[in-house]
Amino acid sequence: MIPARLPPPPSAPIVLTKLLLVEGDTPIHFFEAMLRHLGLEREIEIRNFRGVGDFKTYLINLADTDEFKRLVTSLGVVRDAEKQPATAARQSVEAALLAAGLTPNRTPPIKTSVIILPDNTNAGMIETLCMSAVQAEPSLSSAYSCVEDFFACLVRNGIALPAAPVLDKNRAQAYLATRQDVQMFPGLAAYRNHWGPWTNPVFQPLLHFLQAL
Repeated sequence: MIPARLPPPPSAPIVLTKLLLVEGDTPIHFFEAMLRHLGLEREIEIRNFRGVGDFKTYLINLADTDEFKRLVTSLGVVRDAEKQPATAARQSVEAALLAAGLTPNRTPPIKTSVIILPDNTNAGMIETLCMSAVQAEPSLSSAYSCVEDFFACLVRNGIALPAAPVLDKNRAQAYLATRQDVQMFPGLAAYRNHWGPWTNPVFQPLLHFLQAL
């Protein structure tokens, strides 16, 4: 069931020892669905840092709160690679961690973990990951093929489309239009397993990441 509650604002008090920072509303819902699958929704608290341009300031302010200093023992960060390989995004996150004083020699120590979507290597975003899962799931292969045919038709007819990897957002919306739920957002679709089962190999690195927090 899709929850009615909204994610907590940045100023809401921290209540758990493990924090997961994600980029936007879509990953808020996506990772909450994944945490529910793992039975970890009461162990890991999700926070939305909104956009990559906001992350450094958000993290510095968050790490300076009394609750963070008193409670947090493990911090995970998830963000999109966007148009460049994951290395650049990882370096940006690591620079923000350093600026916030979250270094290995910090007292008390805080475990930090970073994963860059879609696969810790390539350019892309959470929609890239989701469409890779659809492609890999046999029960969804027909819908995936139809979506690819649709975009190939657009290209043949000279329809202007966004460049990759932003195009994956369009592909994800087109795929969700093949589901019976109407106007489903990508993050909310995760609650209803529209990206396929969590046992899909595409999702395994993320599951392991969350379990290791």
